[in-house]
Amino acid sequence: MEQMKCPGQDTRYWKPEDIFVAECPKCGAEIEFFKDDARRRCAWCGHMFYNPKIELGCAEWCQYAEKCVPDLVRAKKAAQTFKELLAELVKAHLEGDPAGWERTEQAMQFAQNLLKAEGGDPKVVLAAVLLHRVEPAKAREFLAELETEPEIGEAVLELLGGGGAERDLNRQLYQDTLALAAGKGDTRRAFHTRTAERLGVDRQR
Repeated sequence: MEQMKCPGQDTRYWKPEDIFVAECPKCGAEIEFFKDDARRRCAWCGHMFYNPKIELGCAEWCQYAEKCVPDLVRAKKAAQTFKELLAELVKAHLEGDPAGWERTEQAMQFAQNLLKAEGGDPKVVLAAVLLHRVEPAKAREFLAELETEPEIGEAVLELLGGGGAERDLNRQLYQDTLALAAGKGDTRRAFHTRTAERLGVDRQR
């Protein structure tokens, strides 16, 4: 008898969009992802990057998730823990600027909404948003203190420095987040993503 598989992980139940192609943020090569892949290494340049459309599906609530998709669950937990620890460091650093921390928290809400709708690497985007009010040397120090993976730390610092490819999704989400947080959600503004356009319009109402 064939062993029954979890419907959420059984590819017979998947939709066409559950297998997609993502662009490597380093070299631009097209890499195939399954919706439950945590990350993949680019076959062309060797860069390891996270699934830009990571989808936990039933693993969000299923009690067997850690046995069914352990890599995905670990990646999700690691991103959450990293975000919480970094937030503590940044909040303490901005202790003398409560308004600055309040605006950072607001920006985080925008970032989370954008990531949920558009994809992107939560660890990179959220870290960059948390650190955008922190001076570069201190941002680098915080990332080192948390023993951030080199490729993640490099990507975060690149965003903070204004670098990154124009078409890089993480860069677009980061820029849209800062624009929304700054109150520049004018309907005439050319946001990178449709979700940011919608949030900008909603904010004007």
